[in-house]
Amino acid sequence: MLVFRPERTESFIISLLIASLLLLSCGVGAGPDPQPGSGKGKVSLFITDNISFYKQVVSTITGVRLVNSGTGGVCEVMVDPLTLDIANLTNLAHYASLAECPDGRYNRIDIDVRKGAFLMDQLDATSACSFTSYIDEVGNLKPLTCDQGTDICSFSIRGGSRDGSVTVQEDRYNDLGIDFDLKEFRVDDFGDPADCSVTLVAAVVSAADMNSSGRSHEVTGTVRDLASGARTFTLLAGGLSLTVDYSGINPALQNNIDDLLLAAQSDGYPVIVQTGGIAIETGAIAANRIFMKAPGTVSGVQDQPQWLFTLVSQPDKPIAGSYKPPAVVEGTFVDGAWVNVRFDGYDAAAEKYLAASVEVLPAGMIIDD
Repeated sequence: MLVFRPERTESFIISLLIASLLLLSCGVGAGPDPQPGSGKGKVSLFITDNISFYKQVVSTITGVRLVNSGTGGVCEVMVDPLTLDIANLTNLAHYASLAECPDGRYNRIDIDVRKGAFLMDQLDATSACSFTSYIDEVGNLKPLTCDQGTDICSFSIRGGSRDGSVTVQEDRYNDLGIDFDLKEFRVDDFGDPADCSVTLVAAVVSAADMNSSGRSHEVTGTVRDLASGARTFTLLAGGLSLTVDYSGINPALQNNIDDLLLAAQSDGYPVIVQTGGIAIETGAIAANRIFMKAPGTVSGVQDQPQWLFTLVSQPDKPIAGSYKPPAVVEGTFVDGAWVNVRFDGYDAAAEKYLAASVEVLPAGMIIDD
């Protein structure tokens, strides 16, 4: 059994930041906006993390619902599965989805997660694990309720010491943080996929507390209408159409970013845009960093001083890459490995795309961050 304690910094927090947006989402491509007196608002879902002992914590969130158990009212905040390496999200809030909810008070939050998870520790040791239990709002250990056919597990945050109530108000932002507080979680039998298990703890925290550390935001989507002269493009992401201004990115920090974005637009690779905040009400982002994301199999891996590799993410479209430091590599990076690569630039002279990070993952695993 592996027990994580704060003094060993072996902890992580998985969090959901929900901002209920009312009337302020005009013009962002999310459908009709609520009008005064409509009794409806919009809920924007973000996922974030704190310091993690693990290099990788890959899990899939399949659903989030706000529930009023008195009236039976339910609002589906998130319905499309989202697979993330939560460890990537230290001091970041990752945009997940946008939903419309009736206004009013909800006394419960239901969360669905896929039972299986994948962990990599600081020594690059890996283990498939399963979420099996959670600590409820009064400190009781309870088993997760899992569907044996789908391997989807569910649990709820209710009122109590970890208050699960949410009030969606008209004409206002209503921010909510849901903190999967795992700084004292247990991992049993790490390294044994048949028996490795993880216990979850969840709590509600205010958005002000969530953002008090200056947490940045990020959103993953596809590039449209690239205008390199104006240094803008349109990003389509989870129900939103956002105008991204990347004029503030220092070219010395992201070499030939226009070439990177053109490749993303031409070949359909998703991009991750990081920013100080997403102005969903105006549909605008002032980017401070952008990555092109590509999963696939690598070959031709050459260590220092070459630092080269070839990534096959799409048939007949190999990407010639460089992972020269300061690129971060997690796992055993060898020919035949399945990886998720974040590229942040292009070397025109060498004709190589520049990797910011390389994550070695189980074959075929695709993450959204």
